[in-house]
Amino acid sequence: MTNKKLLKETRKAINEVFGELVNKETVTKSVYLSEDDTGGWAPEAHVIICTEMGLPSDVYDPFLAEKWHQVSEKLPNDYFIETINGAIMAVYDI
Repeated sequence: MTNKKLLKETRKAINEVFGELVNKETVTKSVYLSEDDTGGWAPEAHVIICTEMGLPSDVYDPFLAEKWHQVSEKLPNDYFIETINGAIMAVYDI
């Protein structure tokens, strides 16, 4: 799977799970390819999820952690979301 296709699938999964909490525009600007990550937080990841632009963070909130687990489960086989810190999550492959 290409990274661009995975980006599309990641955004779709986030919209499905968090649709009542965030709008699509927020998802679009907060979820981007790792090659476009100026912070370089997860250079080996495929996709970066930044929670500083309106997406909820899973840190310290079991309800949101469960929601992010649901997003991860919706990704194509062999891909998963990992929390890097309170502001960044990343999509990796197994």
